[in-house]
Amino acid sequence: MQFNTYTTAGAIVAAELVNQPSASAAWMSDLLERYKIYRPTLDQAAAEELRDWADGLRLAFETTGAEQAAAVDALFVAADCRPRLVTHDDLPYHLHYAPLDAKVTTRVKALTTAGLAQVIADGAAGRLGCCTREGCDIVFVDTSRNGRRAFCSVRCANAVNVRRHRARRRYGDPVPASGR
Repeated sequence: MQFNTYTTAGAIVAAELVNQPSASAAWMSDLLERYKIYRPTLDQAAAEELRDWADGLRLAFETTGAEQAAAVDALFVAADCRPRLVTHDDLPYHLHYAPLDAKVTTRVKALTTAGLAQVIADGAAGRLGCCTREGCDIVFVDTSRNGRRAFCSVRCANAVNVRRHRARRRYGDPVPASGR
């Protein structure tokens, strides 16, 4: 899958918002600045609005197929996305999903929705995932080459692999010589 600015920024910002349900306005402003969101500063009310928005974003990571598509379609309606061609900062024409003069929460809602939709439309819906370690609810966008990521981090992957290894040893199942 080719990740572009909207896909990468939108989908990853969506995952970051979902994973930080109690994030402060300052943390969110830093996140938006990192992803080059125009006028990224948030006040407490805007941060609360985005925390509420993140609840709906989670469904795009936790569901698959028609249910996932319906979740993102509902986000499009809620975000009132209206794509338009714009040019600014000496850039060629490109798509924006909300007007530049819209409030930051409107633009973030449009960006996150468009990013998630683009991942799905590109046939890569499986790259929107939830960590498979029991007890972990972190979501992620799988940007790996093979697109087979199952865990949010190496730490979660190692925890699962160690648990499996110990279970095999405890119940007498042989551990392969290669250590795998």
